[in-house]
Amino acid sequence: ADALLTRGVRLLAPGQLEAVPAKLSDDEVASTFEKYVPGVRELIYREQPGVYSLEFIKSAYRDGLRIFQGTDLHEHVTSLLRLVVHSASEGRPGAREDLREIAEAFTDCQAVQARTIERVGLRVRGVSLDFRGHLTRLVGEYKSLAVKMLAVEECTKLGGPDPYHDPAHFESRLLVDLGEELGLNEAEARQAEHDEHAEDRFERLEGKVKEDALARFRELFDCDA
Repeated sequence: ADALLTRGVRLLAPGQLEAVPAKLSDDEVASTFEKYVPGVRELIYREQPGVYSLEFIKSAYRDGLRIFQGTDLHEHVTSLLRLVVHSASEGRPGAREDLREIAEAFTDCQAVQARTIERVGLRVRGVSLDFRGHLTRLVGEYKSLAVKMLAVEECTKLGGPDPYHDPAHFESRLLVDLGEELGLNEAEARQAEHDEHAEDRFERLEGKVKEDALARFRELFDCDA
């Protein structure tokens, strides 16, 4: 297992995507999601009554995610989302699953939204992988699961999970602080660097705290799963 938890087994960020312009109106974006995701108009953001996720989806398609505005990731993530929506509007196979994942992500914070857009967008984009690449991606999925489990554990120690001690943002903390040593997804780690909530709420993992986190991650990582 230790051989898999290194920089040598890391899914690297793909090359820059050519800018994808917005070509659908807000109503057309909404109609595309309604076609493939039953009940999408009733989905709400973070269990807040009356705060509907579809409004954030339309805004993100049009203007991008606020978390990345002014950064080199803004156009990349925005273009990936537009690519997914355009492909669905054109009837691409797999559109139902693609839009369902996006819609569900928009019931959560922007960190979760961005990670999902990256994953689904690259799938739609058809980024090709060789055999080693497919194995690396599979290992990366298990690493991502271990990150989620560790984030929940750490937030529980801090008295959460709750809106402040939010595992989704602690995932960003882990991606930034442990990503190099463990070979975590490069694209997700790059996004996590812009998660202001992770930076403000959780101290950087250093010294013994970092060593303990690395050790616990290795325990959680189940290469036999």
